[in-house]
Amino acid sequence: MHNKEETKDWEVTLSYTKKCDDTYLIKNVSKENAIYIAENQNANSKYDCTLIKEDESDIEDEETTIKEIKLGDNNGCN
Repeated sequence: MHNKEETKDWEVTLSYTKKCDDTYLIKNVSKENAIYIAENQNANSKYDCTLIKEDESDIEDEETTIKEIKLGDNNGCN
């Protein structure tokens, strides 16, 4: 006898992290301010802040979550 796998509807979530290294050139500020600007204000035109290098790594720590979806199931509500 041939065993046929039952088909259902599924919601599948792929969660992963990517390492991203952004290097900024920030002119004419203190060391503490340079860190703050890079982390929080890098798009603010008030500061002389230029993105000079952007590196992304491959996907790390991938995790897959899956749950069955019952279409048309209104949880007893009419």
